[in-house]
Amino acid sequence: MMRMQKILVEWDTKLFSKNVFEIQNTDYFNKNELKEVDESCYTDNAFMSFIKLNNNDFKKIHYLEECGFNYMESQYELKKVLTQTSPVLLYSRHCVLQKLDYSDLKAVDEVIKIITTTFDTDRYFLDPKFDKKYSGLRYKNWFLNSFHDEKYETYVYISKTKGDIIGFSMIKNESYDTYMMLGGVSEEYKGYGFMVSMVNDYLNYAFSKGMKTAYTSISSHNLDVFNIYIHLGFRLTDEKIVMRKMYE
Repeated sequence: MMRMQKILVEWDTKLFSKNVFEIQNTDYFNKNELKEVDESCYTDNAFMSFIKLNNNDFKKIHYLEECGFNYMESQYELKKVLTQTSPVLLYSRHCVLQKLDYSDLKAVDEVIKIITTTFDTDRYFLDPKFDKKYSGLRYKNWFLNSFHDEKYETYVYISKTKGDIIGFSMIKNESYDTYMMLGGVSEEYKGYGFMVSMVNDYLNYAFSKGMKTAYTSISSHNLDVFNIYIHLGFRLTDEKIVMRKMYE
């Protein structure tokens, strides 16, 4: 029985209206099985396949390059154990963190505007094979689909004086773990430190609700946000390389 396999990535398949597969079980990594899976991608009319590897798996990385796979990004996995409330930061006095009401269409539209206009470090945005529009559309779909999953919540960071939505953070909670899945700040408010305060305020809120550990995953193309999380006490636990192969 083959241990390496491919799965259809529904999220990206819907985005491109073409089949996108993820090749899994790379810890096992058998060249003959990889060849068979790769050939099946052609048979199943794949647009693209991608594979995630440990960043130090150099032999596997070089072999995949020989097979037509190219580097897309590194993904940093970060973790913070929540043991106490952190000091209140500057913008916390001027902003309020509030759970997004999905029935508030104006607020939802403002979050979508942030999503579709500010994510310029995504692997699809930077990849010359793709139209840059797919990056924002991909995250927009994720955000809208999260409305139907009770494990997800989105919080907005609102100016107390203007009432503007400065930023947002989309969260997934499982037991005592909180996963910071997606977040961003409006172009108008970028560069002032609002992201630091927003993340810090959410972590304090999560701790007050009994959460024990916070996790996030950040692209290597987004070092500014990576540094924010390190500044707030997160530590690097893992790094993966993402490689992709185009079939068209």
